[in-house]
Formats: sequence, structure tokens, C-alpha cells
Amino acid sequence: MSGALPGEVRAALEAFAARGRVLVALDFDGVLAPIVDDPDAARPLPAASAALERLVAGTDVALVSGRDLADLRARAAVPPQVVLVGGHGTQSSRSAAGTTVLSAGEEELLARLGGALDEIAAGRAGVHVERKPMSAVLHTRRAARPDAEAATAAALAGPATWAGVHALRGKEVVELGAVPLGKGGGLLRLREELSAEGAPVRAVLFAGDDVTDEDAFAALSPADGDVTVKVGEGPTAAALRVADPPAVAELLTTLADLRA
Repeated sequence: MSGALPGEVRAALEAFAARGRVLVALDFDGVLAPIVDDPDAARPLPAASAALERLVAGTDVALVSGRDLADLRARAAVPPQVVLVGGHGTQSSRSAAGTTVLSAGEEELLARLGGALDEIAAGRAGVHVERKPMSAVLHTRRAARPDAEAATAAALAGPATWAGVHALRGKEVVELGAVPLGKGGGLLRLREELSAEGAPVRAVLFAGDDVTDEDAFAALSPADGDVTVKVGEGPTAAALRVADPPAVAELLTTLADLRA
């Protein structure tokens, strides 16, 4: 563990825990799991997993990730009560289909995006392309810096500008969607769904580390009791900050204690 939580974080958790029905939502990479060079090797910290096991006994919990839903399920290995929202809000484990259905035009656009990113990655060691049901993703984490920068610039200046493309730039990734992407929308939809099925969700806590988490921070309202937590350094719209995944595990353990 990283030591005592900042006083303002502890105070926010105490107020949040007392609000009745709440939703705890978390990004996966860089939040529950430390960032690693190989995305397939990412796993949640044991302390975070143990805290989630305790939290789900009386609290709604969700993971909201850019990962494909099946990939998120395999890597996170969370309790079955945890709702999984993948593909930057376009997929949900609560949906029978699991994912948004693409039109014929969107399918064609997605295929073109994948091909364009393949061309950008070709000949650049460590640059690779991931296909998701709604998007194509250029990964540059394992590339030499000149290759990573050139590939990123080519993607942003090229296919990211095409009509109908929804672009997200994260840490060492450029994700190009054939449908609108955004964790904020997925998080708000989940809140509405849960509230419609029982007692209303009185507040949401969301923790994320990447620039792709900023729209989720912006979608919530700390003034109304929501809690937004940036993990790590960098500018953010979040109201609070913790240092790293071990600090997130400490935050979740503290919240589990308070909710108990």
C-alpha cells in the first residue's frame, strides 16, 4: 500500500459511503491493474480484488474500460456481480447482445479504418493494430519513440479525420471508432439502468488514469455527491487525485470498510 490516503480523499469517501445506494465505477488499466508493456499481461492488484469482493456485497460496482468486453472479462477476473462496460461505453455485460450493432456503412468504415492503421503500423517494430467490435486501435507502447510518434501523427492526420470517424487518443494508443465512443455516456446509461430497476443511485464514484477517462469525469457532478478520482499525474477535470494503483486498492479497501 502507498500509505494513508490524502485527507480530502478520505473525507469524500466518508460522505459518499453514507449516501445510500451508490455506484463505484473504475477504469481497469492503470487503476485496478498497473500499466504493463504487454496488455495481455495486465492483472488487478490482489488488494484491489479483495476489496471488490467485499464491496459487491452491498454496493453496485462496475469496470468501465476501453478494452473489448471479452478481453476485459478475461483480464479482470472480477466477481460476477461487477458490471463490465467495454469498448469505451459501447459494450455492456448487462446487454444480451453485449455490444452495439453496426450498420452496413459502419461495418465498411470499420474495415477501412483497420486497413489504414495496418498500413501505418507496417514496418514499424512495436507498433500493432487491435480490432474491436466498434473500433480499430493503434498501439505504440512497445515501439521506439520516433516510430511511436510518427505512427500516432499519421493516424491523427489521416484516418482520424475521415467523415464518420470518432477518434480517441490515450496513453500510447489512438482508437478510431465507427460509432461514438465515450466512457461518460456508458457510465450515465448504467446509472440510469440501475436506478430504473430499484432504488435510485444517489452518487457515483469514478476513478481513471487516462485522457480517455476525462469525459467520464466531466459527466459527473461532485457538487451533487459524485466522486471523481484521477489516478497518477497530468491535467484532469477530476476533483481528487491518488498516486497509483496501490493507492486505488487502498481507496477501495477504505470504502469497503466504510460501507460495511
